[in-house]
Amino acid sequence: MPKLIAHHTPDAMIAYAQKRTLTAKDYLRDSIQLARLLPNQQFLLNFCKNRYLFAVGMGAAAINRQTMLLPPTYNQGMLFQLQRTYPDSYVLYDEDMPEIAEFPRFQLEYPVLSGQSAAESQNKAESDFSVPDIPAEHVMAYVFTSGSTGEPVPHAKTWGSMTRNAQAQLQRIMEDVNFRNSAFAVLATVPPQHMYGLESSVLIALLGGQALSAAHPFFAQDICSELEDLPRPRVLVSTPFHLRAWMESGLDLPPVDLIISATAPLSARLAESIEAKFNAPVQEIYGCTETGQLATRLPTNNPVWQTYGQVEIVRAMGSNDGVDSSVAKGDYIASPTELNDVIEIIDKSHFKLLGRKADQVNVAGKRSSLSYLNYQLNAIDGVQDGVFFIPETTEKTHEKSGETRLAAFVVASGISKAEILKSLRARIDAAFMPRPLFMVDALPRNSTGKLPHRLLTDLARSLQTEQSGSAQEKH
Repeated sequence: MPKLIAHHTPDAMIAYAQKRTLTAKDYLRDSIQLARLLPNQQFLLNFCKNRYLFAVGMGAAAINRQTMLLPPTYNQGMLFQLQRTYPDSYVLYDEDMPEIAEFPRFQLEYPVLSGQSAAESQNKAESDFSVPDIPAEHVMAYVFTSGSTGEPVPHAKTWGSMTRNAQAQLQRIMEDVNFRNSAFAVLATVPPQHMYGLESSVLIALLGGQALSAAHPFFAQDICSELEDLPRPRVLVSTPFHLRAWMESGLDLPPVDLIISATAPLSARLAESIEAKFNAPVQEIYGCTETGQLATRLPTNNPVWQTYGQVEIVRAMGSNDGVDSSVAKGDYIASPTELNDVIEIIDKSHFKLLGRKADQVNVAGKRSSLSYLNYQLNAIDGVQDGVFFIPETTEKTHEKSGETRLAAFVVASGISKAEILKSLRARIDAAFMPRPLFMVDALPRNSTGKLPHRLLTDLARSLQTEQSGSAQEKH
């Protein structure tokens, strides 16, 4: 039966929190004590921003056989839907919890214990280092994707599958990096509520026998400060958006022994500049909400992805959507799952990623992908951030007219709009040129660096309204 943590000794480091070092015995003490205090309900929304407190909440929930709900967003509409579907739920939080009257709530602060109770529990943990067993079939979390009706669709993650996933990730890290048998510390810029953040900063620590940083830095200076507080070897888990801002910050960047990236394609130029700076590898992760992480690659060495463990990528049977479909199966994947990406299969363990199915665009009979267009846009010198998207008006009329028109947003410095368009014409087919191209101060990225289409649509509408108003004033 899988254990709650993979650490074998009570003094093994498991977390670094605000210059405190926390050991395996500290984590067990906190998780077991919290398990006694939590509400007797089946489901919890773990809102804890402190990564260590999030992990303690998850550990206590596992001990109580409770299940975490991890939605893709935490807006009021999504939370109300979850409350209706899972009424036997409560919220665990450490700070800044949204005001949702329908949810019972429990606030978690550090230390979980204080005074004499802490001393007694510490003595017991030291004398009896017994790590709880968690049934492999226990559903530790439901992660959600947006269904076609707008209702969140749950995907169960059992403790057994999470354990095997963490073990497979640890094995791949050790294959790619020589840490000389030293445990490493993980700092992540992505929140633990996100599947990537959960797997690569929390599960890799607890179930892989490593240590996590409790911090969730966003700005470049914060990333540097938190890294400096961690011992080496240290791993930075991040996104292309955060990594690019960090590298271009002009700060004195502390040494890192491995950089892991996911959530969006990482440009070859950025990967090469990171490796040149740190003399350390950049590892990209491929996965999705339905399956979790599936594969990695070292982008500066090889464009081919290699699956974890016994995971296989095979061609789907009976696909009728006009695009070849692929299925992931095996190992910790509960059932064969169709992937939402266009994939070139080399063999069952190796593949090339050609882009998302939803990214495929057809303009005047010519095909491309938004991922490719974004890559070309961001490769232009002076472009700091940029993205193509399909405007809402085009989406509504596309089926009737058969025409698609693209737009784009750009954050740039030292280069004009005309110069950007000129460079784009040399890189992409004229059919895919953005009409219009919006110059903006920043893109509305979320905490994982992604750009929700709704936010892009709202931004485009706002800018078009401003431009129309300015045009009327001139007349």
